[in-house]
Amino acid sequence: MGVTRSRGALLALALGALAACGVVAQAPGSPAPAQPPSRTATAPPPAAASAPTPPEPVASSAQPPPPDASPPPEPPYDIEADRARIVAQAKEELGPGTNTVTVDDVFVLIGAPGWNRSSLKTSQDLVRNSVMAYLNGRFDRGPTRAIAVYLFASAGPYRSYCKTWLHEDCISPFGFYLAPTTDGHPEGRMIMNAGPGLGTLTHELVHPFVEADFPGAPIWLNEGIASLYEAPVIVARGEIRGVKNWRHPRLLRALASTNEREGAAFDRLFGMSDETFRNGDEDLHYAMARYACQWLDERKLLWPFYRRFRDTADKDPTGAHAFAEVTGGAPAEASAAWSKWVRAL
Repeated sequence: MGVTRSRGALLALALGALAACGVVAQAPGSPAPAQPPSRTATAPPPAAASAPTPPEPVASSAQPPPPDASPPPEPPYDIEADRARIVAQAKEELGPGTNTVTVDDVFVLIGAPGWNRSSLKTSQDLVRNSVMAYLNGRFDRGPTRAIAVYLFASAGPYRSYCKTWLHEDCISPFGFYLAPTTDGHPEGRMIMNAGPGLGTLTHELVHPFVEADFPGAPIWLNEGIASLYEAPVIVARGEIRGVKNWRHPRLLRALASTNEREGAAFDRLFGMSDETFRNGDEDLHYAMARYACQWLDERKLLWPFYRRFRDTADKDPTGAHAFAEVTGGAPAEASAAWSKWVRAL
């Protein structure tokens, strides 16, 4: 039911309510205060009075920061603590008697059961000599975060490790490199089946160097350099070269085939996408990239080309202009000479 009140009555009721709340009301016509009195709580108004304006929301200290607030800086990287964590993890996975050794502050070599101290020493010397060579007029930068290098003496424990700790099959029968965070771990990891030899180790060592020095490198160049050094010869301290290896017959077959010859041309590498490199002809692409790098290296052109490509990749994503600047000719012009050299090896 409705009740009608006079304007005077309503004003009297409102003034009485304000007085009850401890607020001094001013008579009509008096100057208003500069600011209204502040309150943290408001009593319910009388039934006949109009509802007051809701108070402004009070900011809470629990509210999230504004969207443009910068996140707190990450703590500085502690490589010593990281190496200790890698060793502890390896001993947990492989047993407390697992032998480990660190090379050049970065590479933590882990000898799995069956990989004795003598084998670990051989691996240590190879890694040290390879790293020295990679940084001698080749790569300008190397990895700065610790990398775990697991060395297994045969295929059985190597495959078992992948199943148990990576929860999948090994992606290669010989070994592979997992870049940081690839498998949920903060450090890079190399997993090696060293039974067939240590050529895969010198191959995989290249990848973190390319990662640090030329992070946008196409896969063909990354894998080409790595494959070059899977058959390494340490000719002197700080010097390394690659010699003909098991990939050569695959390239010869392609160059002799009417179906594959065009696809195996030297210049096909330049501009080859990573997806194309990894397609069904991956074994041929590995061989092409590997012998392209060896051909350039024998002419002392590999590393001038690599650095020029690295430094101009934003404007020259295929590397063709860098190749022409360094060698004096386009990749297509080199195809015939390269194919003749491959056949003569």
